[in-house]
Amino acid sequence: MKVRFWGTRGSIAAPGPTTARYGGNTSCVELRASDGTLIVLDCGTGARELGLHLVRTEPQPYRIHLFIGHTHWDHIQGFPFFVPAFLPGTELNIYAPLGFQHGLEEAMAGQMEYSYFPVKLRELRSRIHFTELDEGFFRVGEVLVETQYLNHTAPTIAYRMSNGGATIAYVTDHEPFWSTEGRVSRHPGDERHIEFLRGANLVVHDAQYTEEEYRGGKVGWGHSSVDYAVDVALAAGVDRLVLFHHDPTHDDATMDAMQATARARVAAAGGALDVLAGAEGLELDVRGGGDPQARAAASALQHRQIAGGRVLVVSANEKEVAAIDEILSEDGLVLLRLPDMRAAVIRSAELAPDLAVVDRELLDGDGEPGLEPLRTALGRRNFPVVVLADTSVGADGMHRGVGASTDYLAKPFSPPMLRARVRAWLARTLLAFDVRPAPVGAAGEAGAPPELRSQRARLASMLATVPLFRPLSNEQRELLIEQASDLVFVPGQIVIRQGEPSDRLFVILAGRVRVLETSPDASADVLLGELGEGEILGELGVLRNQTRSATVVAVERTHCLVLRQSDFLHALQTSAELAVSLLRTVAGRLYEADRRLSRYAPDPITGLAGRRAFYDQYRRLAAVARRRKNGVLLIVLDVHQLKDINDQHGYNIGDDVLRTVGDALIEATRTTDLVSRHGSDEFAVFLPDVGPNDVDVVLARVRDKLAELAQKRGLPLIPRCNVGVAYSQTPPDAADDLLREADLDMARRRQTSA
Repeated sequence: MKVRFWGTRGSIAAPGPTTARYGGNTSCVELRASDGTLIVLDCGTGARELGLHLVRTEPQPYRIHLFIGHTHWDHIQGFPFFVPAFLPGTELNIYAPLGFQHGLEEAMAGQMEYSYFPVKLRELRSRIHFTELDEGFFRVGEVLVETQYLNHTAPTIAYRMSNGGATIAYVTDHEPFWSTEGRVSRHPGDERHIEFLRGANLVVHDAQYTEEEYRGGKVGWGHSSVDYAVDVALAAGVDRLVLFHHDPTHDDATMDAMQATARARVAAAGGALDVLAGAEGLELDVRGGGDPQARAAASALQHRQIAGGRVLVVSANEKEVAAIDEILSEDGLVLLRLPDMRAAVIRSAELAPDLAVVDRELLDGDGEPGLEPLRTALGRRNFPVVVLADTSVGADGMHRGVGASTDYLAKPFSPPMLRARVRAWLARTLLAFDVRPAPVGAAGEAGAPPELRSQRARLASMLATVPLFRPLSNEQRELLIEQASDLVFVPGQIVIRQGEPSDRLFVILAGRVRVLETSPDASADVLLGELGEGEILGELGVLRNQTRSATVVAVERTHCLVLRQSDFLHALQTSAELAVSLLRTVAGRLYEADRRLSRYAPDPITGLAGRRAFYDQYRRLAAVARRRKNGVLLIVLDVHQLKDINDQHGYNIGDDVLRTVGDALIEATRTTDLVSRHGSDEFAVFLPDVGPNDVDVVLARVRDKLAELAQKRGLPLIPRCNVGVAYSQTPPDAADDLLREADLDMARRRQTSA
């Protein structure tokens, strides 16, 4: 295979005289297979020159396979300037892992909105196909492509490509799974990484930092040092290593020095590895003598949904658990919380988690052996566990007896890293642990047409992925899906209509739906909630044999498995495990409904958020403010002499005063601000993205609104409030500190006015 480098820089392009030899463009590598297949690895700014070169030298039409490691901007920013994408005869196949929040097509299209670029993605004249990848293998022409997740701040995939006996691995962006000084870590993630590179003829590897830069503040940024890149290449028996993803601050002289350092490290180890720093225009002819076979068992094209995955968090640290909850909830994962390993072992079979995140402090110094009771209770020897370990843990102690499914992440952990690790493990293991139906051939099946047997096996396999139906045996699942079907609903399509007969149960395999109730005396539907992947619809109607009590509408493209009422009821009668599992599901929904009611029920007098809702919403708003590094303001107000108002005018007038204060606060603040009734006569207003200089403006607005509303409503007095203010550039996790500061400020203001 032939390789040519068009962009070697990471993070941002850095053109100029000091980067002329190694280049200033961001990542883009051209690969030509022996059968003529054209592959492009990443589409940074180097893709512009590649596209112009193709137009000048290659006949049209083009068929191009574009592989993107991940959709961070420095890997896709050249796409809007890639000329072949604008030509009508071009067929462009784009491959990448599924990113955060957005699908591949949406991520690529985002930078081509009119706000940023004059031509939208859908206006391009080429034929573009998007393929989202997981770990596994597939073929492009005669090229065997293998994929594996890397350790980065977003889901990132490495590509191993084999053709004509030669193998090339493209690995960017990546950093060590556990940064152990002095040697290659024996962390299972690093072991998998080395195995992925094993025997490659050429490895293009992230080497953005020197070892000093990495140790000096770059840990957790998602990139490797030169030392690590050399060490893993040596351990994997690689023929040639190209240092890649150069830091934008590294000029040509720095790259010369890094290349020399890498070669010296190889020499010191007595290795034969050929090392060079990637440079724009560098061309390599890669040859090999092997005939590689796919190592993975699954196809990389088979996308494994992680939404609905169940993550058990074992930690007594409430702050840590809250941070993990915030991270994982964005991916639609179900968080299960337990305070210690004893509870985890006792309840693990009941909770049926897909992965666990465990605080190492709860393992009583046992490390890996401390996880064995949990795996035994689950009956899964390779149950994946991410251990949050203090960085003071010695490498030898940490890795002694480590299993292939135990991951370690240093504390304090990087939230993006934890999220990427969890996503990678779930995508890697959810499919592997699905229970497959028994081989077809039992009585009544042997004579069935092959298509029917295949359809039943497919539906049974789908059902096995849903936690509710995991307790069923293969035979019970097959009976349940004998008359089942699967349907796909487009956004806005009605899945269940209120008043219909309850003759079917819907199991959500992918997507999301909204549950609405229509009341004859209401002008609009009432939103009851939303359900997603792995949940069921219509179970109460099926159990009670009554018509549907609500309408269910697809919010996004939703794939459902549809079971007959009689088949589901028969399965319940024959499986105590399923009955108990359903009971837990229904009980969980009732508990959640009660929890939301108690937490979020508005104050009955003012209609504002109550005290508990304030604390809950504060935590989320404060977390956003910390990430954005924007200041926040907390204003506490209590109604002046409310007791005297009640005594003199009666409680009805007192309630009117409270309502007037609440309404004035709502009208005087923004919709993004949090207004609550915090006590009997006390209100709290939390204002993100506001500075201390804005206090007087807000308070003046409140006073004006109070006077205006009191006059309109005919109150016998204009309500007055005592005020306390607290400002913070980095708001604390809990609201108590700010509330205490605001109360002290209120006391100071009272003394001053007195």
